[in-house]
Amino acid sequence: MTKGSIEVHHRVCHLCEAMCGLVIKTERSKVVDIRGDQDDPLSRGHVCPKAISLQDIHEDPDRLRKPLKRIRTVAGEYQHEEIEWSEALDLAADALASAIQQHGVDAVGAYFGNPSVHNYGMLTHQRNLFRHIRTRNRFSATSVDQLPHHLVSMWMFGHMLLNPIPDIDRTRYFLMLGANPLASNGSIWTVPDVRRRIKDLTARGGKLVVIDPRRTETAELASEHHFIRPGTDAAFLLAIIHVLFRDSLVALGPLANFTDGIDEVREAVQALTPKWGSEATGISASEIVRIAHELAAAEAGICYGR
Repeated sequence: MTKGSIEVHHRVCHLCEAMCGLVIKTERSKVVDIRGDQDDPLSRGHVCPKAISLQDIHEDPDRLRKPLKRIRTVAGEYQHEEIEWSEALDLAADALASAIQQHGVDAVGAYFGNPSVHNYGMLTHQRNLFRHIRTRNRFSATSVDQLPHHLVSMWMFGHMLLNPIPDIDRTRYFLMLGANPLASNGSIWTVPDVRRRIKDLTARGGKLVVIDPRRTETAELASEHHFIRPGTDAAFLLAIIHVLFRDSLVALGPLANFTDGIDEVREAVQALTPKWGSEATGISASEIVRIAHELAAAEAGICYGR
């Protein structure tokens, strides 16, 4: 769309998997404005500071526009000079081939940062590239914060991308650990208008309980916010599971036909009492017991973490 010398582009931000809609205005190829797209069916105008900052990144005078090659000038000193993309790709291909020939395929490591992971070109070409290189050393932000989700989804549901999605419009009790959807737009759970949906949850008599070391934007709207020691979420959940078994609150119903290992779980959490959980997390034992009972009693309860 063109308005005078201003061109309007509708795009998505690929800095994270929420991929919020953007309206980008350019003038003679220069980005002059970035805003959330009110007409995007998922984000509905939501945008975070990272997306807005793309304008500054794109127009930064120090931004690299071409590949740089390091050139040795005198002993121990180097400088960088611009080269064409064709030369850079040839140099990279030769270096990869040399490393593989000398040290094997696993001498090559690759890191996919969030922007590249959600880039369409990477999505369509990286699998083929690394299938031919055959290195096992591939890492991304997923290696740090997402692999447990994917592994458990594969074990429980048969595929790493079958992540359970919270049904916020129907739940009566929402236990949320370490997530801040008002800022993230619902990571691995892109949902439009999170603020209104949280307000609707409480308006119909439901409850949002946030477990987070920080008083986040979402915690401000919660029915309850419990500060937890960083890195102890697992201890909190294990103590919750202990209470569910101890107080006979586990009722699998029809899911019993699809559940394996329940006795092993019961045995594993037998010693992980609310007192133990309290000492680890800083949340009182009585609160752990109460939250476990409320979650079990809810007609439609959710436990969501990010």
